[in-house]
Amino acid sequence: MAFDLVSVIVPALNEAPTLVELYGRLDKVFRDLNQAFEFILIDDGSSDDTMAVAAALHREHSNITVIHHVRNLGKSLALMQGFEAARGDVAVTLDGDLQDRPEMIPRLLATIGTGYDLVNGMRLRRQDRILRQWVSGFYNWLVSRAFRCSLRDVNCGLKAMRKEVYRSLDLHGDLHRLVPILAALRGFKITEVPVEHDERKVGKSRYHLFRHRGLLDVIALLAMESTQSRPFHFFCELAFVFWLLALLSFSVWIAIALALWGEASHWRILGTLLGGLGTWAAFVGTVLPLFGFFLEIEGRPVRGEFLRIGTTVNSMVDQ
Repeated sequence: MAFDLVSVIVPALNEAPTLVELYGRLDKVFRDLNQAFEFILIDDGSSDDTMAVAAALHREHSNITVIHHVRNLGKSLALMQGFEAARGDVAVTLDGDLQDRPEMIPRLLATIGTGYDLVNGMRLRRQDRILRQWVSGFYNWLVSRAFRCSLRDVNCGLKAMRKEVYRSLDLHGDLHRLVPILAALRGFKITEVPVEHDERKVGKSRYHLFRHRGLLDVIALLAMESTQSRPFHFFCELAFVFWLLALLSFSVWIAIALALWGEASHWRILGTLLGGLGTWAAFVGTVLPLFGFFLEIEGRPVRGEFLRIGTTVNSMVDQ
């Protein structure tokens, strides 16, 4: 299935050595498909020659758009700027380090052509360190359980999505890791296809091994989705966790007090701290259901509006 235009969006940070090869391979892929494409490169505050190489490519090829950040602003914002500049019926995202093979793009586009709104890559024989694969595997397991989603490689950089999807996204923090989840929560039809993965040719990964911000975004997105649809249930369930903490703290506090009755010991300090923790947890566990009840009442008119309006697609902005 041919599209009027495909937008290829590449956030880049210190990827000067790979950009010429990346564009050459992309050009060959789309020539073989007989498919028009535009190449949108976002230089996210690189300290090497990324901008100079990108400018040279732009002067040589008319279908290249370059966006430059004077400092590193993060992948989420870089992708948002790429989506804003994109004009394609479909947008393809991939990293600039050539670990994502451009030759896999036809698989994604073919699957989009069967009726899906977003197609996520699933890296086969991933060429990363074992520890990084384990951490990524845990993250994928956590996301799939938390959002009841069957994707096995949610953070793969190689994705294809229709215009309705990429225009609807609002990425901040590190939400670029959860793009397929965001699309699914908005009712879009998503799937996953296997793609080949290569070793990094030059440089080193800019991603930390332990991605605490990604975990925080998972928690924030869970809370946001839960509180929008059923706030009273969500905060009551959360209050239950705090009451369990209070019960545990009080139990240990009482056990220490009984064991050391009439004796002077440094363990009494621990008991006092546990008593304070239990009191705080009990207070929070009491307040949370009240807060959820308030949001339930206030949120009813808003949820009524959600039933009457559809997805709003932003107007196209060319940069």
